[in-house]
Amino acid sequence: MDERLVELLGVYGLSEREARIFVFLTKNGSCGAGDLAKAVDIRRMEAYRLLKRLLDRRIVISTAGKPIKYQAESLEEVLSLLADEQRGYVRRMDEARPELVSLWKQLPRAPQESFEQRFRIIQGREQIYNSMSKMAEQATSTLSVALTKNDAIQAHVLGLGDKLAEAAGRGVKVQVMVTVDFSTLEAAEAMSRSAEVRHSDDAPRSRLVVADGSQTLVSLVLDDTKGLKNDRDIAIWTDSRDYAETMAGLYRSTFARGEDGAERVAAVKAETKFSEKTAGLLGVVKTAMTEAGWRFEAPGTIRGGSGADFQFSAVLHGPGKRKVGVDVVFAPRGASVAERVTAAALKKLDLGDAGMVIIATPAPDEQSKGLAGLLGVTVVDGTDAVDAAAAVRNSVAGAA
Repeated sequence: MDERLVELLGVYGLSEREARIFVFLTKNGSCGAGDLAKAVDIRRMEAYRLLKRLLDRRIVISTAGKPIKYQAESLEEVLSLLADEQRGYVRRMDEARPELVSLWKQLPRAPQESFEQRFRIIQGREQIYNSMSKMAEQATSTLSVALTKNDAIQAHVLGLGDKLAEAAGRGVKVQVMVTVDFSTLEAAEAMSRSAEVRHSDDAPRSRLVVADGSQTLVSLVLDDTKGLKNDRDIAIWTDSRDYAETMAGLYRSTFARGEDGAERVAAVKAETKFSEKTAGLLGVVKTAMTEAGWRFEAPGTIRGGSGADFQFSAVLHGPGKRKVGVDVVFAPRGASVAERVTAAALKKLDLGDAGMVIIATPAPDEQSKGLAGLLGVTVVDGTDAVDAAAAVRNSVAGAA
């Protein structure tokens, strides 16, 4: 959990060590710099430097004494401060841009040798994102992008997604390849409104941007933690047309094999909705069965007579080591749930003495209920959670 907290704080602009200090102080209360340095495995002078920075930003506070002790501010206040920092940073860049462009045009220019091809190494995630944004701004015809999952999340938060949308608004054909799942759903849906998005189950470990068949940026992701302050990422940019054409061809073949992004977004949304409905329904079943003296496990596994393990939405553990597997199945609006009921019921063939109940939504027809009944499986209507829980309880009690 601590590692996940550190990752999420990185999205708000804290470095990894700053985030670790903040998490440690929140968990352990006030602490001296020496003890803190040992706890997060950094040198004492480094701890003092980081604590001063956190004090200046009002993320931690200090109390007088020998030694001076430090404690974390509340998370709500810290997130508000960090969000204000990021907004202020973007606002100052926007305000400075017109003057910077004007002054830049007035600079005397020394004659430059012309190179047929240029290559540039870019160090650090923030610089890489800036280069990606610049390529999106300069694109005039095509823009092909491959992002890691964390890139997709951060692109949505930090504005790279807006640059892609602006490019599309200028008539640029924008294509994005990314893994679409629960974590990237919001970003993928937003990018799908202006770009052609494709899903790949194999999350890229490198970034790729090809603009107009003339610019290419390839970035190796050595550390895929969230946040801008990461100097381990390295990218190579080039304006070699030969290289751009080669990478564009590889991109097109991989992109063509991907799953349609809009369809994937809809599927993940449906799965999310299914998960939420299942959790709510099982919560009511748990209450009913716990009151009846049964132990509730979700999800659960029952080993069949063949030695195979069968997964269930939940497993009820009753007296005399009795087990009952519970599966929850849903069908899309207007579709029949019968096939899903039949597929789930077939598990009973190998369950031996273990019982099995299927909660189906929409209400199953009599034929599917009858077929499941021949296998020893009870099917109940899951349309109303309370009624379904009562039916499960009655079924289990009746079979006891």
